[in-house]
Amino acid sequence: MLKYYLAELFEPTLLYSLALAVLGISAAYHYGHFSAINAILLIIGSILAQMSVNVISDYFDYTSGLDKELARNKSGNLAGGSSLIAEGKIKPLSTLLSGIITLILAAIIGLYFLTLQLALLPIILLAGLSILLYARVVKRIPYLSEPLCTINYTLIAYGSFIAMAGISAVNYTIAFAFIPAGIMLGGNALFINEIPDRKTDKRYAVRHSAVMLGTSRKIAAYYLLFQAAAYLILIAGLLTGELSMLSISALAVLPVTPYIFDGIYNAYSKRYPEYLGLHTIASFAFALLLSAAFLIPAL
Repeated sequence: MLKYYLAELFEPTLLYSLALAVLGISAAYHYGHFSAINAILLIIGSILAQMSVNVISDYFDYTSGLDKELARNKSGNLAGGSSLIAEGKIKPLSTLLSGIITLILAAIIGLYFLTLQLALLPIILLAGLSILLYARVVKRIPYLSEPLCTINYTLIAYGSFIAMAGISAVNYTIAFAFIPAGIMLGGNALFINEIPDRKTDKRYAVRHSAVMLGTSRKIAAYYLLFQAAAYLILIAGLLTGELSMLSISALAVLPVTPYIFDGIYNAYSKRYPEYLGLHTIASFAFALLLSAAFLIPAL
C-alpha cells in the first residue's frame, strides 16, 4: 500500500518544479547570491507545492466521477493525473490528507522565506490560491488552466531568485530565461497532459484548452504557438545581449517540437505518452541548459 501512496506523491512531473527552482537559484548565483540551505529549502518547497496540487486535483477528479469513468471504460489515459484512487490502490480521504499535509509543509517553507523577503507575498498567495482552487474552479473556466499554470511555474523561478537575491536584483535578463522555461514546463506541459482525456473531461464540465479547441489541428496549432513564443523570447534575449551566448545551447531541444506537433496534428493518439515524455525531457533539458548558462560564467 505504501508504494502506491509514494507513487501518487512522487509523479514524474515534479521535475518541472525542480528544474524551475534550480533555474532561479542558478540565476541568483550568477549575480553573487547563494545559500546552500536556502537553495535546498526552495527546491523542497517548490516540489511540495506541486505535489500538493497534483494530489488534491486527483482527489477531486475521483470524487467528481471523472477518473472512475476513465479507469472503468479505459476512455482515456488519465494523463492529467494518477489512476491509483480509481483503481482502489489508495484511499480517497488518505490521498486528500496527504495533499493537505504537503500543502502545509510548503506553506511553512513559504512563511520562512516571507520573513526574509516580503516581496514574495504575492507569489506565495497566488500559489496557495491556485493549489486550492485548481481542481474545483480553475479547470472549469475556459482557457484558464494553461496560462495560469505558465504564470505559476514562471513564478517558481522568479520566487527562487527573489528569495536568494532579493527583489532589487530582478532584471530583464532573467525574464528572457524564466518566461520561456515557464511556458514549456508549465502551460504547454499541462496542455499535452490534457489532450488524451479531453472527450471525457468535456462531459464532466472541465474546460481546459484541449477541450475548448476540440480538433487535433487546432490543438496542435495551440501547442506550436506557445512553443514558438518560448523560443522567440529566448532568441530575443540573445539578440539584445541580455542573455549570454551560452544560452543558445537551450535551443538544442528545438527539433523535438515539430515531431510532437506532427503527432498531435495527425492525431496519433496512442503515442501521446511518448510525446509527453519527449516534451518533459526536452523542457527539463531546456531549463537545465539555461541554468548552466548562468552558472558557468560565475564559476
